[in-house]
Amino acid sequence: MKNIFLILLCVLSFIGCKQDKQNVPKYSDKYELTSDKPIDSVLRQELEQIVVKDQTLRLLLPNVEEKFGKGSSEENYIWSLIHREDSICLVKTLRILEEYGWIGKSRVGDKANQGLWLVIQHADIATQETYLPLLRKSVEMGESEGWHLAFLEDRILMRNKKNQIYGSQTIWDKEIGKLRIYPIDDVENVNKRREQIGLEPIEEYAKTNGYFFDQKR
Repeated sequence: MKNIFLILLCVLSFIGCKQDKQNVPKYSDKYELTSDKPIDSVLRQELEQIVVKDQTLRLLLPNVEEKFGKGSSEENYIWSLIHREDSICLVKTLRILEEYGWIGKSRVGDKANQGLWLVIQHADIATQETYLPLLRKSVEMGESEGWHLAFLEDRILMRNKKNQIYGSQTIWDKEIGKLRIYPIDDVENVNKRREQIGLEPIEEYAKTNGYFFDQKR
């Protein structure tokens, strides 16, 4: 399941997030990120359903592109549905974050916890920057996966036109007609950083997903 998310997130990252900026509420220190609370089955079910809504249409994209072509009306239509669903999921997720904070794995399980990250990963940059500290704290406590943080940090950097850290994000290169890995800061040591969060070497990552990777770019 993790690999599916990684592939989808990077294959689609060059298109960007087309949502309008939300009125992002400012979170407070009242949030409890502790892991000593019992499993919350209601929140778990709600967040797992958000994962389904976030991913289902995205899973259709490769087949739509293969059948109708990149940039086709059919593909654009799927994207319009995705952006609409993303907006709905974001409203629900922001409500959860404001009420409960970044809910950890021990309270809602891996899939539901990942749902928070998926929605924020697909949100506007103002929302991403607002909730990045909460995700970072959750990772430090062992309540979220390190690669969630890596992907979000890389995407924020890319959208701010800065080099990424872990090499998780890609961009469409018209000259070569394929996705290439967005420039990486201190690329010589990127595999050390990736290993620390449980990701494969950048060369293997690029080869598996068909990405163009050139350390000079």
